[in-house]
Formats: sequence, C-alpha cells, structure tokens
Amino acid sequence: MKEILFKKKIDLTNRIKSFSISSDSEDKECKTHVEKSFLYNVLLADKTEDLEPPQIHIKKSIDTAKKLEKFNFQVKGSFYMTRDRVLIKVDFHHTLNIEIVWKTKIFSPKKSEVLTDQG
Repeated sequence: MKEILFKKKIDLTNRIKSFSISSDSEDKECKTHVEKSFLYNVLLADKTEDLEPPQIHIKKSIDTAKKLEKFNFQVKGSFYMTRDRVLIKVDFHHTLNIEIVWKTKIFSPKKSEVLTDQG
C-alpha cells in the first residue's frame, strides 16, 4: 500500500514558494517514508554577481538494533533568471529524506556485494 501527500505553499508578501511531497509505502520487507521538499525565495536583483556553487550535504545512518536506515540529501544555492525583462535572483533549497524500517534483519546490500553479485 502506498500513500502520497502533496503540499504547496505560496507567500506572496515574502516571495517564497514551497512544495513538498511525502509518501509512505509498506511491503513484506520494509516500511518506507520518503519526503521531498523544494523551497524557492525570489528576490529582485539590480545586476548579476558571481554566485557560489550549490552546497550539497549528504547524510546516511544505519541503526541495526532498530532496523532503521536514514538518508538525507540537501542542495542549497542560487540562480538568476529574467521575467518580463526584470532580473530576479532565486535562492533554492531542495531536500530529500528517506527512512526505511526493515521488518527483517536484511539491510541494503553493501557496495561490494552489489558489485560482485552479477548473477
């Protein structure tokens, strides 16, 4: 069974737009919760300036006692665009969170097992 929830928020006063998608699924091996979010902050710009490359953060944790795997991926950055001949700077923050609760003792295969088990 799979459930999906979609949320959309727009704050015109602060020029912020956000979207999030959340899904829960369950099968005989595990329960999975996936959450994706996209946040955009729009600012008027007079001129373009050099932007820093996007920042990427990745975290993964495994709790064997609780049979729990967590994965977090975040990207933060900025870009320029024009709309109706107006220069706009957009700051963004994208996030992906995955949480897996295993019903058995089998976790995701190790990298070496995936590379050697070509069947």
